Amino acid sequence: MSATDSDFDFKGRSAPAGLLSWQKPLPALVFGLLAIKWFIPSCTAFLIYLFLHICFRSGKWTVPVLCLFFGLGFWYGNFSLPVRPAEMPAWMAAREKVLVSGRVSSVRAVPGNTLKILLQDVHCNSTEGVTRLEGYLNWTWAMPDKFPLPGQQVEFVGRVKPTIGFRNSGLWDYGFYNQSRNIFYRAYSRGHLENWALKPFLPNLLQRIRISLRRHIIDNAPADQGGAFFPALLAGERFYLSKDTVELVRRAGVSHVLALSGLHVGFVASIGFALAWLAGFVFPRLFLLISRLKLGVILAVPFVLFYLWLGQFTPSLLRAACMFGFWGLLLLLDRGRILMDGLFLAVFLILLFAPLSVFDLGFQLSVLAVTGIGLLFPFFRRLMPPGGNPAYRVLRFVLGVIYVSLCANLALLPVLLWNFGTVSPNFLFNVIVVPLLGLFVVPVCGFGGLAAAYIMPEAAQWFFSAGSTLQENLLSLIRSAAQNGFLPEYAFYRPLWEGMIGYYLVLGGLLFVLSRRFRQAGYFVFPLLVLLVLRLYPCMDHPGVRVDLLDTGQSQCVVITGPRGTRTVVDGGGGFGSFDMGRAVVGPWLCSGRLPEVDNVLMTHGDRDHAGGLAFLLEKFRVGRFFTNGDIPVGKLGERFNRVFESDGIIPSVIHRGDRIELEPGLVLEVLHPSEGFKGSTNDRSLCLRLVWNGRSLLGISGDLDRKGIKSVLGSGLDLRSQVLILPHHGSAGGFSPRFYDQVDPEFVLAACGMLNRFNFVAEKVRKELEARDIPLFTTADCGMITVVWGPDGELKRKP
Repeated sequence: MSATDSDFDFKGRSAPAGLLSWQKPLPALVFGLLAIKWFIPSCTAFLIYLFLHICFRSGKWTVPVLCLFFGLGFWYGNFSLPVRPAEMPAWMAAREKVLVSGRVSSVRAVPGNTLKILLQDVHCNSTEGVTRLEGYLNWTWAMPDKFPLPGQQVEFVGRVKPTIGFRNSGLWDYGFYNQSRNIFYRAYSRGHLENWALKPFLPNLLQRIRISLRRHIIDNAPADQGGAFFPALLAGERFYLSKDTVELVRRAGVSHVLALSGLHVGFVASIGFALAWLAGFVFPRLFLLISRLKLGVILAVPFVLFYLWLGQFTPSLLRAACMFGFWGLLLLLDRGRILMDGLFLAVFLILLFAPLSVFDLGFQLSVLAVTGIGLLFPFFRRLMPPGGNPAYRVLRFVLGVIYVSLCANLALLPVLLWNFGTVSPNFLFNVIVVPLLGLFVVPVCGFGGLAAAYIMPEAAQWFFSAGSTLQENLLSLIRSAAQNGFLPEYAFYRPLWEGMIGYYLVLGGLLFVLSRRFRQAGYFVFPLLVLLVLRLYPCMDHPGVRVDLLDTGQSQCVVITGPRGTRTVVDGGGGFGSFDMGRAVVGPWLCSGRLPEVDNVLMTHGDRDHAGGLAFLLEKFRVGRFFTNGDIPVGKLGERFNRVFESDGIIPSVIHRGDRIELEPGLVLEVLHPSEGFKGSTNDRSLCLRLVWNGRSLLGISGDLDRKGIKSVLGSGLDLRSQVLILPHHGSAGGFSPRFYDQVDPEFVLAACGMLNRFNFVAEKVRKELEARDIPLFTTADCGMITVVWGPDGELKRKP
């Protein structure tokens, strides 16, 4: 496609914007960078990109140049990726508390009164001496009583762990993401720290100015959630926002207003354009020398730079400011296509200096959103009603906001689904929230109040109070909509990589169809068929039984997939904080290439580390049957369970020893414990299950059984033999029983436990006993997610 037909075809109809010659290598470079993490998907996408260029009859040097840039991207990505330390220090493996000292690199305030502090030049003083840690340490400090400054030296006593966790196939790779940012260690503190110190530090001039600005924002903004928006919107500090508020904003589909990005740069740039309009109103002849648009760009530059500095040069703000700079430059040079050209220039510059930004979700979302708006909005613009009276102008404005949001979301859809596994079709609140924040709250109440704090202090609180009142009313409106069911949220199919590439191929072909360029649209059919074959080929494998023990930290979740594709979830993992394991890990994993459906859910007992993730599944998934030992969680978690039971009519089936649950013909879960009337602790009342397929015992699942529960199982006289055993109570000393191991007689055993967990599971005496019996042990702490597969003949086909 040539540059001359990139915006309009020969009949003047809008056409998809084509790539100019200088832009074509950039996607190849991006595919090369992505290949260091996702090699086969990236290579496939690159080959499809080459195929389309050949179909569109690009120049003879195009294919070699694209291959060169793909190779450069692959090399540059590998060259830039920090190397993870090979070994863990012995004191770290022993969970020893050490004296940590380091220099603050950055401080990020997050919801729930929490600081995320990156430390560099970190040294740990342990019983073995002083150890220097490579890379950064991510220190999470909840409810802090001090605010460290970048450049300041800090010391505190705590436990240090590697940044590894939740290693499940097809999900967000926390370890790789942190590695790409050179972060290899983490630590956690809460509240006032007894043994810690901030070294004396003299802030520089810019830091003192920022401290002063922050103090004026906090002192003048009301101490409610409406006022908590101002530190977030002006300086990127979401410290005072509650997690409930953030959840409401997310449900309303406007969570992007809380992440400093291109939207906020647009808010700030609008001040420059407003000043340009005001200057033209006062001096009309000014526009004879320079257009209002160009003057707006020039006047917006200092405000954008100030906001970039106030927001502490976060990566998202840097990207947005870079894009604004290129768009403004192209506009001043009277260039067309400023949206797409500016985007390509900004992306190229960012990747040149920070190639691993390509793995940052914020970078991916911002680039895709702008691309979607640039390519799709011209088609939606045709749907705008004509007319020049005020009513039509208002209607066009409202439709414009909706269409822009729709274009961005169409481009983002597969990436959002893959990362979060849920969809919230609630973008209508953008029509209300975005204009109010952009035209009034940020420029008038925020920056106006901040200026007044230095010029007219008595007026500053009025500005902030007005904005806070408006934001409180918006939150009340959103809360009311959520309570009345007007903000639905659905778990949804998470596309595999073939589906993601296929989605964008369909979207690209659709653009050509809408432009009536049907021959070019046909070029997209062949790669779609190839992707379909790649997707269906693994499904031709002979069916068997698959068991996945997910990596859910210090908790447990087992997923059983039968030969006919039925899925049974035994426990859902969980934690003891506000982290929702179902939403973040279990739900997305179950939706990978599958609809959000589960045939059976079993809850061995009601403790949070086994039941916490099940609430999300019951709320968002289609669940066939739900089984329990009779216990239901208490507190807020129990309230979620009970609400679902009432709203969806789910009736928990209480099962006891002797019951059999047929998952598929020939595939059965036998209930070995508890017997009716059994009295014991919550752990000892856990369900103990055995998976049997066509008479062959495959797997034993023993919940959190401790001594009394295990004694009851052993005294039942039932056949306990299984090829594989999931250890009782994560391998704790309380679940230690040599006689139980003898009765089960497993080929190997599994344990679900967190890396360097505070309970020291698996207990040392359990490890030694298994070693003495020559029974291999595999844990999620060491291996991540563990998968075991039995072939059609019942033989073990895949071991850990």
